[in-house]
Amino acid sequence: MITKVVHGWRPAGLLAYLLGPGIAEVHRNPRVIASWDGLDAGWQPASTGPGEWDLELGPLADALHQPVVAAGLPLRPPPEGGRGYVWHCSVRLAAADARLPDAQWAEIARELLRDAGIIDPTDGFGPRWVAVRHAEDHIHIAAVLVRQDNGARIWPRNDFARLRDSARRIEARLGLTPTGPAAGGGASAPTRGELAKAAREERLPVRAALRAAVRRAALGADDVASFVERLETAGLEVKLRRGPSGDVLGYSVGQPADLLASGDVVFYSGSKLAPDLSLPRLQRRWASTAGLQSSRSSGTRVLTRATRLVVVGHQVDAIQHGAADLVTALASTAPAADRQQWHQAADLAHQLAPRTGGPSTAGTELRVLARSLMRHRGFASWDEVGAAAFAAAMAHLFVELAELQQRRAQTRAELAHRARLAADLAERIAALPIPQARRAANVQHEAARTRARAR
Repeated sequence: MITKVVHGWRPAGLLAYLLGPGIAEVHRNPRVIASWDGLDAGWQPASTGPGEWDLELGPLADALHQPVVAAGLPLRPPPEGGRGYVWHCSVRLAAADARLPDAQWAEIARELLRDAGIIDPTDGFGPRWVAVRHAEDHIHIAAVLVRQDNGARIWPRNDFARLRDSARRIEARLGLTPTGPAAGGGASAPTRGELAKAAREERLPVRAALRAAVRRAALGADDVASFVERLETAGLEVKLRRGPSGDVLGYSVGQPADLLASGDVVFYSGSKLAPDLSLPRLQRRWASTAGLQSSRSSGTRVLTRATRLVVVGHQVDAIQHGAADLVTALASTAPAADRQQWHQAADLAHQLAPRTGGPSTAGTELRVLARSLMRHRGFASWDEVGAAAFAAAMAHLFVELAELQQRRAQTRAELAHRARLAADLAERIAALPIPQARRAANVQHEAARTRARAR
């Protein structure tokens, strides 16, 4: 879920755009779905003709203008400029997300406004606002940041960051495609143009698809040569950047079908996909696991050791990268019907991994285990007992990681969103389909959660 905010001075002009035919894309069935006073669709402008854009906007525009006029504020940009009182937020889903009904979008609009500090549900004189929908995958929120009682301007603080955190909570609750946090893996979010193109072509945004493919290739590779080979086998275009000495300094990847107007492939460098996918970071990862092997039978012991380090040593950051790689490996080997669930969990796990720092010994063991699972196609040949034990141990690890993130968040407010993401990830891991093992994993997951709460 991508949120984007711009400011302006013309409420009526914004309404004319949102409820009109559109510019970049055609607006279909434009309608008001939520409002400041709870009338919601009751503010839908009356039809004035046969076309879907033939609407009488006057009453709604006048209602939004009323606090502005009472406060003596201009209805057009003043000569001196400055930030306008019109707060316009677009909220867009990923192309792969299920379409939401109007009522659910209305609740999302209210939640975003509340969490961003724009409205207070207990304050009847806050700003007037409406939410408009004119497409399947997004809505627009138009708010006039002027109080209704005294005409005071409203200046929300940190609304961009607060919107981002609110969007992630909504994603986690509704099972939507997660976006990367500012602190953590720092994966670049798709741009508006990328999202629009993905929606037109009914596919994932290119950047998200490339990021997943590069993570899989990096996990299965040992060096640059094998990394490039895996990327090319996956059908991607690869370019290497070399220094004067001929040494490889970086790389970029693209999808053959993703073209510029000139017909050239659009390339993304690894660091633009996510900081941990830059070539220097990948080379350090490969060096840390060079020559190490992990047998199937040792997998549960590795998970148990990692869990102990989280519980006793609080080494969440050192283990998180390895834990994320583990989910990536299982995502790449999951049955086709379950793969999207696994990929969403893998994306969430990498968001929680820290930007800096390397793994501990246990974190490295997790990465080696992940590479082994990928190369041996996950659980395909496991018996029921082995798969169940592994699944239970993995669920336990992610519960403990979530519990530690929660304890850290109690003393550092900026980590609260990471704690929420970690808790959601633990729930997802327990619910993910592992052949032969889901029931046992869920039982062990509930037992681990009970123990964690008791501490």
